[in-house]
Amino acid sequence: MDYDHNRYDAWTWKHPLILHWVLNPGLVFNELVLGQRIPRLTLIDTQSEAPMAERQYIPCPHCQAMNPASVYSKAPMGNYAGLVCLECGGEIPTVKNALTWLLLMASWPLWAPFKRYMAPDILAKQRAKLLNPAPVTTQSRTQPTVSGLKLGVIFGVLMGLFFFVMGMLDGGGVGAALTSSAIGGALGGVFFGVIMKLFLTVAGRRAAPEPPSKH
Repeated sequence: MDYDHNRYDAWTWKHPLILHWVLNPGLVFNELVLGQRIPRLTLIDTQSEAPMAERQYIPCPHCQAMNPASVYSKAPMGNYAGLVCLECGGEIPTVKNALTWLLLMASWPLWAPFKRYMAPDILAKQRAKLLNPAPVTTQSRTQPTVSGLKLGVIFGVLMGLFFFVMGMLDGGGVGAALTSSAIGGALGGVFFGVIMKLFLTVAGRRAAPEPPSKH
C-alpha cells in the first residue's frame, strides 16, 4: 500500500523482532492456542516523540486506514480469525510462525471450513470489541514496565515448556529436561521482558506536527 516513506519506517518480516516471531518454534503456542497475531506490515511514525507503543500504526490494504497499534494491544490474544481493520472491518494480513505454517498446511481440510464460514463473524465481533473497549483505570507511569515484565514471565513459561518437551523428545530424561527448560525459559523470559520494556517506552526522534491520516 502507499504511505509516506519519509515519515514512516516499515516493519516487515525482515525486521529482527518479527523475524524472531517467524523462526522461533516455541511461538507456535502463541499463534495456535492463544490466538496472538503479528501484522505483516507495521508503520512507525519517525516524526513523533511519543513512546514507541503510541507511534505504531497498522495499515489496512483494503481501505488504506492507519489503525493505531495501541488499540490492538488492548486485546492481543484470541485473534484466531486474524486482525481486523477498525475502519472497514476487513482482515489485515499477518505473518505466520514457520512451524505454524507447516501445521496449518498439514491440517488444511480441518480448518478451511472454519476460515470460510466462521471467520467473518469472528472478525466482526473483534472489531466491535476494539471499538467499544471496557473502561479501564488511569494508566500509571510504571505500566509499561509491568507490562514488559508480565510478557517476560509468560514468554519464559512458554519457552520453558517448549524446552522441556524438546528435552524429553531427545531422550535426555526428566532431570535434564527440567534443567534445560528452567534455564532456557528464564533466560528467554528475562530477555523478552527487557526488550519489551525498552520497546514500549523508547521515545521518538522528532515531534509530529499533526496526527497521521489515511493515504
